[in-house]
Amino acid sequence: MRPDFLLIGAMKCGTSTVSAYLEDHPEVFMLPGREPNFFSHDEIHDRGTDWYEGLFDGAAGARRIGEGSNDYASGLIYPDTASRIAAYAPEMRLIYMVRDPVARLASAWVQNRVDQGDQVPPTLERAVREMPDRYLGQSLYWHNLQLYRAHFPDNRIFIGFMEDLKADRFGFFARLCDFLEVEPLNEIPRGHVNPSRGKAVPGQLYSALNALPGIGRLKALAPKGLRRTVKTRLLSRRIGEAPEISAALRRELAERLGPDSRAFLAHCGRPADFWGL
Repeated sequence: MRPDFLLIGAMKCGTSTVSAYLEDHPEVFMLPGREPNFFSHDEIHDRGTDWYEGLFDGAAGARRIGEGSNDYASGLIYPDTASRIAAYAPEMRLIYMVRDPVARLASAWVQNRVDQGDQVPPTLERAVREMPDRYLGQSLYWHNLQLYRAHFPDNRIFIGFMEDLKADRFGFFARLCDFLEVEPLNEIPRGHVNPSRGKAVPGQLYSALNALPGIGRLKALAPKGLRRTVKTRLLSRRIGEAPEISAALRRELAERLGPDSRAFLAHCGRPADFWGL
């Protein structure tokens, strides 16, 4: 079994929702519950195609077979991804989800901070400045798209706006089904999957305590459930729709992302101010 379509990202642009909808489609086998990152990560790619195709052993009878890995849209970190996909399957269909690039990186920071704690800076501002390839990189949609357009024609790349998905999920998914040449669904049982809103984000006090001498040994002695409770209830804060972005950071992001955003929107036939950049 070989995949014939990939959901390449970008992270926090509705990829979990689209993946869930595809999992529910009777004509589609969408690899559930994991991101293989086969074409992006060197150490995984080295496992070979037999290992990769073994992931799809349950796909017999499906009209379309696919998987989703958000790092496929991280061109600054993984520049060889598009060429590897093209070498593997030059007729691959690609689904590229996008949204307001500033909102995307803010939501990505929330998700990474929740999942990885102090592997991620405790503020969005620090994350942008200390890890620009990671946070700005996936919001450079035009840069990332050009890496794929060097190998695939535009009719093989479905560009989906999260704003369209939220406004009309039935219409959006019908267009995606047309791209994949499968029947649209009469009903979509799931809503938005994996939203950032309401997640418990570890605060700066969490980071300060983690920096104390001997804290690692103390944490190792505490039961896992207690550690989780302390982290999520005492040292974290639940956020609303998005973390706050200072006016200064917003201006900086508009300057750094604006030209790329406008080029991408022009390619997609959207107005230059669609995202306010």
